[in-house]
Amino acid sequence: MAHTSSTHTESNTRIRILDTAELLVAERGFDAVSLRDITQAAEVNLAAVSYHFGSKEGLIDEMICTVMRRPLEQRLQMLDAAEAGAPDGIATVEQIAEALVRPMLHSVKQTEVSEQLFFKFMGRCLTERADAFPVAIMPLFQTSSQRVAMALQQALPHLSPDEVWWRINFTMGTLMSTLIHGDLVKQLSGMRASPDMEALLQHIIHFSAAGLRANSLKSQPPAKSKKTSKPAALLTALALLWLPACHTPPAPDRMGETPTAAPASWSATKEAKAGIDDAWLFRFGDAQLTALVDEAEKNSPDLRAAAARLDQARGAFRAEATADKPIVDLSFQPSRSKRNFIGFPSFGGAPANEVSSTTFNSFGLSLPVTWEADVWGRLRNGRSAARATLESANAEQQAVRISMAAQVARGFFALAEAQSQQTLAGEAQSTFEKTAEAVKERFKGGAEQGGMAAQLRLAESDAATAKAAVEERKQMVNALSRQLETLVGRYPAGSLRVKKSLPAMPGRPPAGLPSELLLRRPDVLSAERQLASQGMRIREAWKALYPRFSLTGSVGTSTDALKNILNSDFGIWQLGANIVEPIFYGGRVKAEVDIRYGKDRELAAQLHKTMLKAFAEVEIALSAEGELARREAAVRQASSLAEEAYQAANADYRDGVGDMLTVLTAQARAVNARSQIVALQRARLDNRVQLHLALGGDYKPKASATPATPPQSARGTGLKSFLTRLKK
Repeated sequence: MAHTSSTHTESNTRIRILDTAELLVAERGFDAVSLRDITQAAEVNLAAVSYHFGSKEGLIDEMICTVMRRPLEQRLQMLDAAEAGAPDGIATVEQIAEALVRPMLHSVKQTEVSEQLFFKFMGRCLTERADAFPVAIMPLFQTSSQRVAMALQQALPHLSPDEVWWRINFTMGTLMSTLIHGDLVKQLSGMRASPDMEALLQHIIHFSAAGLRANSLKSQPPAKSKKTSKPAALLTALALLWLPACHTPPAPDRMGETPTAAPASWSATKEAKAGIDDAWLFRFGDAQLTALVDEAEKNSPDLRAAAARLDQARGAFRAEATADKPIVDLSFQPSRSKRNFIGFPSFGGAPANEVSSTTFNSFGLSLPVTWEADVWGRLRNGRSAARATLESANAEQQAVRISMAAQVARGFFALAEAQSQQTLAGEAQSTFEKTAEAVKERFKGGAEQGGMAAQLRLAESDAATAKAAVEERKQMVNALSRQLETLVGRYPAGSLRVKKSLPAMPGRPPAGLPSELLLRRPDVLSAERQLASQGMRIREAWKALYPRFSLTGSVGTSTDALKNILNSDFGIWQLGANIVEPIFYGGRVKAEVDIRYGKDRELAAQLHKTMLKAFAEVEIALSAEGELARREAAVRQASSLAEEAYQAANADYRDGVGDMLTVLTAQARAVNARSQIVALQRARLDNRVQLHLALGGDYKPKASATPATPPQSARGTGLKSFLTRLKK
């Protein structure tokens, strides 16, 4: 029974991971979703993904298999039913076309999530991978395709096998274009309403059946080709060559190149519960603290500066992304010139002693285009490097935002402690002054004069020291108030005060696995992206040694009359090509490669250092959790004993059996112990904030305490994963 329960739990975990991954990928795209996002939203640890799927790519392949299997199986069932119902066992062309398109269309249009996933997956197929289909689904995919080809060959015996396969491909292309560009057709045509899914399906079946049934191309007379204008051909060629350059592939991950691997568990704790607490700030239960962090989010100069740096990185990425795109200018060149005919006889009625001349007008309008073909991928490497730099800047901004929230929390706790310490100092001053007054009254009464003068001076000294401590605490409160006001973007007037004492310590956050830390710490992610960017810069530098291919061209008009500037009869065009092979640059190109290799080694060492720092911060914070808790318990016990000692010494002194020195000593210890308790409470809260930071805990304003679990009903919605990357 226990084994059955364990198997059921594993199955639920697997389904939950797939559900979550599908929802996130449908919303953001494959590249924008990390394993951290998936494990966090699914409330599982990284080990669960590794156990069930092996890696992120394994998870993606499983999504594709799960979604594709259903329409492929339905296609086979529809063909079997059509052939079984036919008298001769041969399905009609319409039935074959329906088997091709109906399961796919229903799967894509079943839910909003499935449709979004379709666009993402189509983008993945078109721009990233030729082998976008996982190996596990290929046998069923091949069986389904061959089954359709056999049925179509029987229904249309006049077609060759090659034509059958091409027409199947054209039919699927019709379906894909309808799914991707259906809304565009509606916009271009001005139609008021799109047909419902069944009507659209019948349109596709009717159109596809006609194309499948058409005569063989070999039996058709050759079509007369229309002459295409050379300028149009030029611009079309440049446009087609430019299209593949639109995609910017991500720089490969380089986290695994560091010499220090993530351990299996933390040395300070063996707990490995997955997930990270994005609502950690709310768990302190203080609305004023949350409001101050929200205020800092809006007003903090550090955050504004970080946002500005991110905008700079985004602009730099856009600028570098244009390096492989055509450059098109519109040029208008009007000119007027005069020419003298010296030595020629005058003509045109000019006086004999004057030089004959003529005036020319010229008007030119041209559209020059230049474009470098990225044959070796040099420009693409540059774009990938710029993209990785932008991703690094984005992680840096996230780190600043999280650090800002932590700084505000620490400043809040420091101010709360200072106020509590000021209150304790005031109480201590009052107690010491009362003690000094009691000693003074006894001294005035003349009782037990021996040693009373010294005891009075000690009591008065403690009272004066307590008064000085009050002023010191007041100064500390004012300073910390101004610091906190500066953090949240206010003028440092020193008027900010917390509404209550230090909050209670919330429960400890899940530590997760060390390997998960590398997927969520912004500083680690930023360092890795910098290293990844430099790796692409090295490739870019090496490819600068290869030949460069570029095209130049222009279309326009040239005339002597401005009114004819747009007349195509005066059209002109030009097309040229250029190939440049670096021969001798004095070693500058290879020197640049060496420079980039050196920078790469520096960034690799920096990533290693950042990883070690991240691991160390978590271990230190986890270890300090228990140590500070035990220290506070010991100090509380000492405070209780000191308070009891003070009460007993004070009672003995009043009864005349004790001495004032014992009272003063016990009194000082009790005051000091109470102060230590407040200081340790603040230290534990500070360490808790540090632990959240060390674990890569994000802060999401107005977040719920627990992440929402994706609905289980999202599983199994047909084509929910035959999809990945187009609409971005």
